[in-house]
Amino acid sequence: MLIFAAAMALLAPADHPGMPMADGFVVGYRQTAQMGAIEERVPRGETVQDWSRMVTLLTMNVDMTPEAYLDAFARQIATACPGATVGPRTASITGAYKSLDGRTDCALNPGTGKPETFFYRIFAAGGRLYMAQVAFRRVANASDAAWARSQLSGLRLCAVSATDAVCTL
Repeated sequence: MLIFAAAMALLAPADHPGMPMADGFVVGYRQTAQMGAIEERVPRGETVQDWSRMVTLLTMNVDMTPEAYLDAFARQIATACPGATVGPRTASITGAYKSLDGRTDCALNPGTGKPETFFYRIFAAGGRLYMAQVAFRRVANASDAAWARSQLSGLRLCAVSATDAVCTL
């Protein structure tokens, strides 16, 4: 673990996705590695293992388009959750970047025995992919969908030098 921590400290800071923290949420997990970074936010009192809602911010250091990533992601979802429904992708804008939004429903996650629905927004910038996901450990209703889309609308790309609360890690 000490070697991993030392290696993490040597990684150069990079641009990263930022979103306002949802009311009542806290960072439950944050990790940076050579392949990218992840931050998982959950309601206060919940964990990243036992959650009702989760907001995830991802940076992926991969050489692929958002479309190619989502195609591969859909195949992984189909394997992990047989019968999952992957909704259509819609075009959106995140700052100056073209984005794709979508929704996936897993009627019964074999790993948890619970349904899961997640909404996402993904875009490419500077040779990286940036993605935000808003997940529910239930079948999302219209109110959940509106809340998820509201959260995703706050996604932006934060420069390393940014000092505002949305971008400060």
